[in-house]
Amino acid sequence: MTNEAKVGIFIVIVIIIFIILSVQIGELSFTKKDTYTMTMVFSSVEGLKRGSPLELAGVDVGTVTGISLNKDYSAVVTAAIYDDIRLPINSSASIATKGVLGDKIIILTPGVSENTIKPGGNLARTTVPPSVDHILMQIGELAENLAELTGALNSTFGDEDALRNIINNISRFSEDSAALVSQNQENISVTISQLREITDNFAMVSQDLAGTSADFGEIIGKINSGNGTMGRLINDEALYLSTMGFMENIQQFTSRLNEDNTIAMLLNDSELYYDIVAIAENIRFITDQLSQGRGTMGHILVDEELYQQLNEAIRNANLAAQGIEEQLPITVMGTILGLIW
Repeated sequence: MTNEAKVGIFIVIVIIIFIILSVQIGELSFTKKDTYTMTMVFSSVEGLKRGSPLELAGVDVGTVTGISLNKDYSAVVTAAIYDDIRLPINSSASIATKGVLGDKIIILTPGVSENTIKPGGNLARTTVPPSVDHILMQIGELAENLAELTGALNSTFGDEDALRNIINNISRFSEDSAALVSQNQENISVTISQLREITDNFAMVSQDLAGTSADFGEIIGKINSGNGTMGRLINDEALYLSTMGFMENIQQFTSRLNEDNTIAMLLNDSELYYDIVAIAENIRFITDQLSQGRGTMGHILVDEELYQQLNEAIRNANLAAQGIEEQLPITVMGTILGLIW
């Protein structure tokens, strides 16, 4: 076999392998699918190019067919989506990196709306990940901040010996704290138990307050519905009218008291009022004198001996009256006989 034949066979094998690989990775297809156009707007499409795939759940659903600059300096991406893929209108698109070489693709995330994007429509929700340059810039800023922090720590704590002393002091403090806790473990346990009791009491109080508020709400509901005395007082229209009538009667009564009559004079005549006060004071004075045994009536009311003498005199008077009554017929009979004889 000649060298030309070998080279030809090698070229044919390479072409076959290239075709197989192209079919496997999806960049070459012998069957063309129907597609429809959809646009997306990104703030930046760095690394994205025509022919970049669009993936939905890891499956190719279209390709980028064009990239243009918008009037507001944003990037407009035109994509061809397979006709059997209908995306909800609240779907989103983001630019991502695929593979070791860093190829850019568009990842589609479906929404939940029942309405879908029509052919020629726009997918409004788009996100752009930070670029590699931006990430490297942030890493550089972070490194600068760490360097400044290290310098500040060195200026604050001094050399290695000072830092070692600080660490030793911290270690000694932790040991002392552990010893203190160990010595007062019983007190700490009592304190913790007391705190637990306090929290339990607070929980019980909160439950009681919740029950009280519920009861209060029930009472308010009953009052609003007209149940009970208070409910009837607040919601009963007839009772309200009766109360208003009673208040009107009270007002009429007070107005009558202010008119020219005896009660009005008693209430409005100050001279008569002071006379009544003087009479009341005199009566109080007389009763005080009687209770203290002053004067004849006071002696009669208070002196026990005088009281007994009066009772004895009254008893003797009654006996004398009875004797006169018994002797009166004999005296009359003697007088008559004396006149006859």
